[in-house]
Amino acid sequence: MTTTRGIMSDVEWRTLGGRLIVALFFLILLLFSLSFLFPFFFAFTAGLKTSSEIVKPGLRLFPEIAHWENYAEAWRRYNMVGMFLNTFIVAIGGVAGRLFVSAMAAYSISRLKPFGKNVIMSLILLTLTIPGIAYLIPLYIVITDLPILHVNLVNTYLGLWLPYAGSAFVILVLKNSFDQIPQDYYDAAAVDGASPIRMFFTFTLPLSAPILLVLGLLAFVGMWGDFLLPYLVLRNSELQTVSVRLFALVRDFPMNLQMAGAFIALLPPLVAVLFLQRYMRGGLTF
Repeated sequence: MTTTRGIMSDVEWRTLGGRLIVALFFLILLLFSLSFLFPFFFAFTAGLKTSSEIVKPGLRLFPEIAHWENYAEAWRRYNMVGMFLNTFIVAIGGVAGRLFVSAMAAYSISRLKPFGKNVIMSLILLTLTIPGIAYLIPLYIVITDLPILHVNLVNTYLGLWLPYAGSAFVILVLKNSFDQIPQDYYDAAAVDGASPIRMFFTFTLPLSAPILLVLGLLAFVGMWGDFLLPYLVLRNSELQTVSVRLFALVRDFPMNLQMAGAFIALLPPLVAVLFLQRYMRGGLTF
């Protein structure tokens, strides 16, 4: 029996033409990989240089003398522990709120079939056509004076968690995912007397765990690097996230420490993606 090895069978792979094609694909993938890794490598080596080396004309990837103390000094002077803690609070709370709200909304549309379902789906799709920057000012006005309650959420993490909780994209993805769960599961659960809420928590969420992990990781990476909304909401320096705080302190530190601090700020989402990439592939396949 002829087996396949990626893009060609084993028989084709053993031929000279097949090996040349594989080598060509490998070279193309290697070039793409290097192009993606180059900014990370440049940021890392820039943190080892002096400020004068960074601004010299020409492309110099490696420092003349590696100043490893730059990273220790950036960690200490930027108070990276405090900034990481603030950013984790914002990102984890935002991810939890987004997944819960979006999952409830998607489940309601997919399984409860409310009146005007098609209109609701059309409105959700319509919001995807509006750039986020277009509703930033109305959103900020709402945050400064929350309707009905008339509460000012500026300088509170809740002022970020509430906007982060709504995502039309996540709702649509989860709705399509919930549609793939066999109706027989729900019929059997209904015969046993399970309520829609119990069905949601008992098997809808567990069966959708792979896609929830992917969406949660994508949301975490996006919220970790988000700048504009945290910059508007968190005016207190003790509450600011890492992206906002690095920007606020840009004039107080030399360029080499800025590059070292920026590279350190990249590490948490990068490590999360590297450790969870196996589960991401499974979630995307699901």
